Amino acid sequence: MEDGGFWEEKMREEEKKRDAYGDFKNYVRERENAEYLDGEEIEEDRGWDLTDEDGDFDDFCVDTGGIFEEEEEEALFASLNESLMRQVAEELDGMADTTQGAGEEITGGKKMGKTKKVLKVIGSLLLVLVLLTVFLIGTRPGRKIVINFAAKFITVNTKHKEPGAVAVAIHPFFIADGDDKDGFTVVPMPMVTPVPEDAEKIRKEDYVKNILIFGIDQGDMDSVHAGSLNTDTIMIATLNTKDKSVKITSLLRDMYVELDDGVGRKINSIYAIGRRNNQGPELLMHTIEDYFKIDLMGYAYVKLASFEDVVDILGGVTIELGSKEANYLNTTNYITNPRNRNLKSGENHMNGNQVAGYCRIRKVETLGGATNDYGRTLRQRRVLQAIFQKYKSQSFMNLLPVTQSCLSKITTNLTEQQIAELLEMFLENGISEMDSFRLPINDSFYDSGKKGYNGITYGLVIDDIEANILYLYENLYADTPDEAKENYEALNVK
Repeated sequence: MEDGGFWEEKMREEEKKRDAYGDFKNYVRERENAEYLDGEEIEEDRGWDLTDEDGDFDDFCVDTGGIFEEEEEEALFASLNESLMRQVAEELDGMADTTQGAGEEITGGKKMGKTKKVLKVIGSLLLVLVLLTVFLIGTRPGRKIVINFAAKFITVNTKHKEPGAVAVAIHPFFIADGDDKDGFTVVPMPMVTPVPEDAEKIRKEDYVKNILIFGIDQGDMDSVHAGSLNTDTIMIATLNTKDKSVKITSLLRDMYVELDDGVGRKINSIYAIGRRNNQGPELLMHTIEDYFKIDLMGYAYVKLASFEDVVDILGGVTIELGSKEANYLNTTNYITNPRNRNLKSGENHMNGNQVAGYCRIRKVETLGGATNDYGRTLRQRRVLQAIFQKYKSQSFMNLLPVTQSCLSKITTNLTEQQIAELLEMFLENGISEMDSFRLPINDSFYDSGKKGYNGITYGLVIDDIEANILYLYENLYADTPDEAKENYEALNVK
């Protein structure tokens, strides 16, 4: 039964009681009149007749002491009784509402209880995450866990090459057959020397790590630039915890070098020579160490076509071009896809194909006036800095897939332990800036020109190697001029 019907029934019952009370009052009044007429005394006290057949207690009667007439008393008591019943009914209604409200409160309480439990679980998880984040970022052991995980991630996603022995290249020679000079050319395989004789003359410091970075033009561009396997991009990436910096040093590709066989070559051909014995990176590393007396921890390289992919994975980079550069790229085949020859003077958002063409320009001056190979290496450093900035700007959600895709284009001989060491140096020292340099330095070399030097034409021959080594020590190792000189002499370089 609904609450309204319940209280209606109660009211009907109360009305029956009032009717019974009225009948009883009439009965008592008739008896009193009869007793008075018979001369009998009327009991002074009147109350509930507990022997009444009805068994009700509704015949409550109060003596007003003659203040009111009987009719007035009846009307007064009837009014009081009705008012009392109304108040009781209202009170009971209120109790019912309270009971109903209590039921709703219980139901709501159950819902609230569930909500509180869910909130407690979520709060606990958030607290755990916050504490875990604080531990992983705010403590050295925590950061070590992150670093080891990142090192594993990098190792798994890069192409790995085991370190090889150092090769010494032998120049091809011609064997004549009699006086007619008919004969054949012999190209022997490079000889292998496991450890350079002057390895102890290479500077090593715990606070400096040098990594060789180079790009291979593997000839999958077009017929003009096909098949060379030259390393037209050669850089040394340096991590220094003493001055908390990352430094990129470009090597001019036409720099003249001599291997252990005494034969002169340009440095961009060394990889291809060593590759004949599957030791291209090792021979290039050995040559740079031998010339500039610095330790190279390892190497990483990309093919030119893969370099285009890296730029595209990042969504392109913004490069500022001079009018001569833009015109040259739009009118030559350095940008291999004709649809991409649409650059302009000023800032350009360039894709991988456009950036690859830009990095190879050497006949047109750069924005700022650098020409020839100087301009080429300057462009390469600008691109690397643009890639560095674009990578840093990636959103957190996009960082992992971008990193994974970029790493798949890289080949390295760095071990997981070495990668973890580099990451720890980088993160623990808060390194975020990049500086750039170039070798050989000005006024320390000359161009051999058409005449050539030791058979190499247009080679950049270094005639003051010591000045270049001291320059590296001052900039890569953060030495003062006196410290650089002292460290150089300590190597007992002859």
